[in-house]
Amino acid sequence: MLDKNVTRFLSSIPTEKSVRNNVCNIIYIFIIAREASALNSSLAAVSARSQERLLRKEDHMKTLYHKINRRFKKIVQRFVPHNTRYRPSGVCKINAEGIFSTNSSELIVHPVYENELTRLDIPDALFEACSDYWKPKREVLTDYIIAEIPSGRVYTDNESSVAIVTKYNRVVENVSLSLVDGKVVEPNLNNIFEQRYFSIPKRVKGTVFTLLTGGAGLNNISHWFLDVLPRLHLLKESGLYDRVDYFLVPSLRYDYQRETLELLGIPAEKIITSDTCPHLAADCIIASTAPRGNHTLVPVWLCDFIQNAFSNAIPEGELPGLYPSRIYISRKDSKMRNVINEIQLEKELKAQGFETIVSSQLSIKEKIKIFSQAEVVVSATGAGLINMLFCKPGTRLIEIFNEGFVIEPFYDIAPKIGLDYDYIICEGIRPITNASQGQREDVLVDIERLLQLLKKDTAKDKRQSVVGAAYTD
Repeated sequence: MLDKNVTRFLSSIPTEKSVRNNVCNIIYIFIIAREASALNSSLAAVSARSQERLLRKEDHMKTLYHKINRRFKKIVQRFVPHNTRYRPSGVCKINAEGIFSTNSSELIVHPVYENELTRLDIPDALFEACSDYWKPKREVLTDYIIAEIPSGRVYTDNESSVAIVTKYNRVVENVSLSLVDGKVVEPNLNNIFEQRYFSIPKRVKGTVFTLLTGGAGLNNISHWFLDVLPRLHLLKESGLYDRVDYFLVPSLRYDYQRETLELLGIPAEKIITSDTCPHLAADCIIASTAPRGNHTLVPVWLCDFIQNAFSNAIPEGELPGLYPSRIYISRKDSKMRNVINEIQLEKELKAQGFETIVSSQLSIKEKIKIFSQAEVVVSATGAGLINMLFCKPGTRLIEIFNEGFVIEPFYDIAPKIGLDYDYIICEGIRPITNASQGQREDVLVDIERLLQLLKKDTAKDKRQSVVGAAYTD
């Protein structure tokens, strides 16, 4: 049976039969998933033997619930008119007469880095091997700014749109985000212009700085370090940091999100999350250019910021002990892009002195300790490799790719922080033609080729030891 809130909502849906039926079907599925999830959550008093199986089922139901929830919201936003006055009327083109010339009652622009050049420094062979559907540029120019928007709003769907809206109801370009098929598009293509349903914004007194990015910022540690946290550097460079009353971040559902913000000195009482507050209005909104601009290359200043911000995060004497010099990052905590022959791979790597870690099981401080002391790191491409930013210069990094999913950012970051980078591209089981397929495809590691790379590394170490001994003598 539908509760009163759902019944009231249904009565507000347009009378077009197809729209009403579409929304009704989604609502029924939504309620079934919600009730099923609640039922699983209540089964706490089961036998120990059944506990793990029920937990897996509960996790599956929660995932299903969230997927249906997102789908439901999309349909509502697209077809059900509600508070349409909040739909923007156009785009505020802050670079219409030169990007740094705008200074009006609608917004104030603070330049940070003008025409910043970012290059991709990788071998031609690796560039040619990069997946065609996600081919990076060799170099890009970006104008990094901070924008103040008096009486502004922030609206996000927590997926592909972050709209920074002025008091004149216009979306601000450069500091807003619009994604189509994972690629940045012009602000006039932001899906907020197609929305019909809007919640009333939460009113906040004071100044709010937004660190919002696309949906990956909600649950992906790599995007958190590359697309969320570096905005704080741009804010500080603008001189406006001390004016901020609240920080709007994608989420705090994961430990690494809370831990990194705490290490950066942002208290919990100053944090607002977009997963609970997707529409916000404030006395002043401050927003930044995305740290990677409208492309995917990682600027040097971003690497410097992360390394400087976290290099002294652990007080001397905290987390003492010896840490492995050779580490293999397992993806066994992930539901996709797993290593098919990982048992055999781990056996061979253990014989070479490697220790396996699962990145998501470690605190940020533990990751800093482990990666800062590592001499060799091996991993299939994935978010856990973002911890390479904690490695010292000269650390050996070997990245493993499926031939159908050769994408940045890790081969881009490595030379910018002085790592000794190498890679192997392993033959795929089936053809991959797009990023969605590539993200899900497991990898069969060519263990023999990997061991050959490691032998090269061992031989180099021996040569250096001999040279060192000669100088000592």
